[in-house]
Amino acid sequence: MSHTAHNLYEIENVYPPKHPDTGEAASPLWYKGIYSIVLYLGLGYMLLRRWDLLLLIFGIVLLHELGHFFAMRYYHYTDIGILFLPFIGAWVQGNKNEISQRQSIIILLAGPVPGILLGLLLHWLDGSKNIYVGAIPLGFIAQLLIWANLLNLLPLYPLDGGQLLHRIFLDEEERFIHISMLLSIIATIWISTSTHFYPLLIIPALLIYRFINDRSNVKLEKAIEASGIDVNTTYEALSNEAYWKLRAILIQHIPYLHHVKTGPPYVYDTNESRIVQLVKAVLQKNLLLDVSAKGKIVLAIVWLVLLSLPWLFDIDFLLLKYLTP
Repeated sequence: MSHTAHNLYEIENVYPPKHPDTGEAASPLWYKGIYSIVLYLGLGYMLLRRWDLLLLIFGIVLLHELGHFFAMRYYHYTDIGILFLPFIGAWVQGNKNEISQRQSIIILLAGPVPGILLGLLLHWLDGSKNIYVGAIPLGFIAQLLIWANLLNLLPLYPLDGGQLLHRIFLDEEERFIHISMLLSIIATIWISTSTHFYPLLIIPALLIYRFINDRSNVKLEKAIEASGIDVNTTYEALSNEAYWKLRAILIQHIPYLHHVKTGPPYVYDTNESRIVQLVKAVLQKNLLLDVSAKGKIVLAIVWLVLLSLPWLFDIDFLLLKYLTP
């Protein structure tokens, strides 16, 4: 950009080109992922005091998340990363402008189904032979694979089952989602207190934070709606004028951006790449309702069959025995 053009943007009410989406703000996802693994293993060892069991649980969680990861890669999601949450598990995050219900089914089931199938295979191989892998029975590994992934299919948010419920059966309707989140909060608090596994309280805490954050975003959404800016688009198709107007609205409503100048003059901030990611976040992500009522019935049947597998194959749950010091 020439010095003359730069001065023109500063003096006149002229919109410069929007900042390119370099992806710089998303690149630290890999660093965050590595850091979360270290934290997960460190705190996990403090709880279990057994590296073999900790690495087994980590491997099961990693297998689960890699299923989501590769499914999202297949459907061309961007900015994909895996983050581990100590004592709880992990999640895969990614971005896409148009979200398909059919694709969502594959992505959400790609996590638990491979682990369940592998668990059933190991359960069959073990039989009554009492095979051990190191100090851990193969049958226990099979049980852990099956139960960990089946519990993830429970219709509680943010588990995969809860996300299936929201996206496929509730069609992301806000009021129904909030009711579901409230029920999930109550259920996880009850499970945590009744089992005395208090680290699980992290989940309702995060859900409460999200609920409060959703309510605080209402003012931002109303301001964007009042501006008349078409957010039903991609960042690439967003006009320069719309970018700078959205940028100004975000600066006004997000506390940690209040130091950034809205313009005119229109000049980039030193953290403009981060602002680009925030602009992308408010652009409308369309949910493509491409699952029919018949498809939802089929999915519900498959879901119930998966949840009933431990009873169909007479699979015990011995996790608590091996967590006992």
